[in-house]
Amino acid sequence: MRVPPLPINDVVALACFLICWLGYGAIAKWQSTRRPSLISTVNIFRARWMRRICQRESHIADATLLGNLLRGALFFASTTVFILGGLIALLGPTMGDVISRLPYSTPAEPWLLEVKALTLIAVFVYAFFKFTWSAWQYNVVSIIVGASPRAADTDATEVAHYVESAAHIAGLAGDSYNKGIRAYYFAIPLLAWFVDPLMFLGVTLVVTLVLYRREFSSPMLDSLRRVAPDGL
Repeated sequence: MRVPPLPINDVVALACFLICWLGYGAIAKWQSTRRPSLISTVNIFRARWMRRICQRESHIADATLLGNLLRGALFFASTTVFILGGLIALLGPTMGDVISRLPYSTPAEPWLLEVKALTLIAVFVYAFFKFTWSAWQYNVVSIIVGASPRAADTDATEVAHYVESAAHIAGLAGDSYNKGIRAYYFAIPLLAWFVDPLMFLGVTLVVTLVLYRREFSSPMLDSLRRVAPDGL
C-alpha cells in the first residue's frame, strides 16, 4: 500500500520544528562560548561546589543536594513513562474522534494523525533516555564526591584535576537533564500540530524564542552573573 505524501503545510511546519529543536542546542552551545549563558554560568557554580567538597570533611549536605538532583531526574523519567503509555493508548481508530473534538482542529486523514502521534512519542522517548542518563550520571557524581580527596592532604595539582573532572561530569549530568526538559518544551508545538499545521509552526517559533531568552537574557542569568563575575 502506497503511503501518500505529507501535505505541504505539514512538511514546512515539521521541517521548521526539526530545525528549531535540533539546531537550537547546537546554536546555544556555540553561542555560550561567545557570551554568558545560563548553563555556562551554572557550570561555574558546579566547579565551585566540587572545589568546596575537597575542602571539607563532612559531605552530608553534598549528599542531600545530589539526592535532590537525582530525584528530579528520576521523577521526570517516570513521568515520561506514563506519558508514553497514554500516547500509545491514543493510537488506534479512536484517535480521529478524539482529535476532531478539539476546537479549531483541521480535519486530517487517520494515517496523518498517526504520524503526528508517533512523532510526539519519539520526542518523549528521547526525553526518557536523557533523564535516565542524567540520573546515572548523578549517581557517578555521588561516587566521585564520596571518593574526593582532601585538599589539605593531597597535592594541589591532583586536587585541581579531580575538581575539573568532577565538575565536568556534573555538567554532563546537568546537560542531559536540560536536554530532557527541552524535549518537554518542544512537545508543546507537537500538541498544537494536532490542531493545525500553522499553529504548529507558530508555537514552535514561540517556544524557541522563550528558550533563547531564558538561556541568554533572563533575570536569573543576570543575578547569577552578579555573584560569579570572575569565572571561578
